[in-house]
Amino acid sequence: MKIVIGLLLSAALLIIPAFGQTSFKGCPAQGRRNKSKSNPKGTVPTREQGLNVRKNRGTAPPVSNIDNKITLASLIKAKEETSLDFKKAVTVTAFVADVKDGEPGESCNCGRDDLKDIHIAVVANEADRANSKKHVIFEITPRFESKLGSFAEVRDQIEGKWVQFTGWLTYDYKHRANASNRRKKGNIWRVTAWEVHPVTSFEIVGPPQ
Repeated sequence: MKIVIGLLLSAALLIIPAFGQTSFKGCPAQGRRNKSKSNPKGTVPTREQGLNVRKNRGTAPPVSNIDNKITLASLIKAKEETSLDFKKAVTVTAFVADVKDGEPGESCNCGRDDLKDIHIAVVANEADRANSKKHVIFEITPRFESKLGSFAEVRDQIEGKWVQFTGWLTYDYKHRANASNRRKKGNIWRVTAWEVHPVTSFEIVGPPQ
């Protein structure tokens, strides 16, 4: 176990320069936690910095990075951080079950209330719209809102519709305990810890034939 954790931390360290971005509205890609007495500088732990850098990728993936073999079914099945490759991107079609304004205060957005992701829950089958245990989470970050729209604009465009999304893969290890493909009991509100985050483009399409 110690060896595995060490390898994950090493990978996180390597990811930071590999996907380093410029700051966005004063928030570095590594993010920042809210300052407190115990953390006066708002320091983000190394592994979380790596996650934040992946969430804060600011460019659309080149065609060479898009793995067309990865489908929504692949994401639903993927349980572990090693199941897929977060250096890859995907183009997948899904039904949009819900669009919510993201939570303020996340370290990827430097703990700020004015920087929030757009939280999109998608499903493989429209009939599963109300079953959060089958939701896959896609997110639009503040870096892409000028291109893709505000929360209200995105919600009005895509909620309740079939949409083709393109974006980067991210494994949010913080939500492993919330994934139904790993646990059957507890606070389960998604199917997998794998996400498309950030979404870099989307297009409304018809339902699959």
